[in-house]
Amino acid sequence: MPEVPGILRYSATCEIGLAPVVITVRGVADREALDAQDAVEVPMIARLLSSAAAAVFGLAWLAGPARADTDDALCGAEGFACHQVAVSASPLPAPTGPHPVGRVDVQLGDEEQAVMVSAWYPAAEAGMPTSYIPASGPDADIRIAGQAATWLHSPVSAAAAIGATAPAAENPPADTTLGRLPVLLMSPGLGTPRWILSGLAADLASRGWAVVVADHTGESPAVEFPSGRVVLGDPPVMTDAYMRDRLAARVADARTVLDRLDELPVIGDLIDPGRIAMLGHSYGGYTAVSMAAADRRIRAAVVLDGSAGWHDGSSVERDGLDRPVMLVGYGAMVDASWISFGHHTPGPFTVAMVRGGEHYTPTDLPHLGGPRELCGTLAPDRAAAVTRGLVADFLAHAVLGRPATGAVWPEVEWSAPMA
Repeated sequence: MPEVPGILRYSATCEIGLAPVVITVRGVADREALDAQDAVEVPMIARLLSSAAAAVFGLAWLAGPARADTDDALCGAEGFACHQVAVSASPLPAPTGPHPVGRVDVQLGDEEQAVMVSAWYPAAEAGMPTSYIPASGPDADIRIAGQAATWLHSPVSAAAAIGATAPAAENPPADTTLGRLPVLLMSPGLGTPRWILSGLAADLASRGWAVVVADHTGESPAVEFPSGRVVLGDPPVMTDAYMRDRLAARVADARTVLDRLDELPVIGDLIDPGRIAMLGHSYGGYTAVSMAAADRRIRAAVVLDGSAGWHDGSSVERDGLDRPVMLVGYGAMVDASWISFGHHTPGPFTVAMVRGGEHYTPTDLPHLGGPRELCGTLAPDRAAAVTRGLVADFLAHAVLGRPATGAVWPEVEWSAPMA
């Protein structure tokens, strides 16, 4: 299988739950190899951005001056009119639930622990689609897309994301007929932006969930705050000290969001504090299970191709969790930390392996033109349908108490059934 240059992958077969799976340990082997790839891709991204920028600046509303830091909303809720940045169709499949979807982008927390989030929710009515990238204007849209594409080694993704619409309206009223809403917190992977999980977030919102996706400022490629300030991140370094520091920062971000859910515009009064779960992709998955271990308000966790530890025998890896956890692996491998977790966890633990997938399959990257070595060979729309179905079914069962639908996905191999 092709590999991103500079990435090592060690594999071994072992048993987790009821079926043998192949585990993998990944690590950066050669920084120079990645720098060489950047030397090719960065100029390519610049060329793509120049053509995309011409279209966006020619058709979109231009952002006004930066505003005071006291404004908490970025898109909607008296923030910037981000829908005016969107000039092209959404690259993502439409949400499959019965409800139209809204999104509001807001800062939670103070300056010492400020977290930018996108809150997706079932809306009372459809409305003007907001921008795919939460951005106050074309200049920020282009800057954020270009930085993310460089980090993801996917030049064409920048052009696909710039000026695109999201599968959600900007700041419509929530559907209050649903009563209090169950909540799903989402954490993206190391070095990836919150908007890379938009397709899954929108789909779950269309099924009646409030989905709050956080950016982890400092490691996210670029994050815009309500003042119009764009904070560029520092590329991750795979050292033990860095990874431990980032996990602590991520858990702190998640706790800030969890503590301030009632401050969310539009849906703050509709949040159900007794029905909260957390999902993460890659290192976001480790964030999700670590947050669940630290805070019992998290009733279940979903890990999309992530780990239960980082080379240091974490307490989660050693002890597991007493609440439901679903791991979805893409391809034929999962991280080695799940071996210990699977042996020791007292709570329900389900493992689903999606054939034909790769590490970024459950994100939006396949729909943004990401390469096969990152996104797999499964068709993007089919990959999205599988991930959405697996996650929605698990959450409905684990958090809402509904029976599993029994949906059959031919691409999925289970190592343990949902009881």
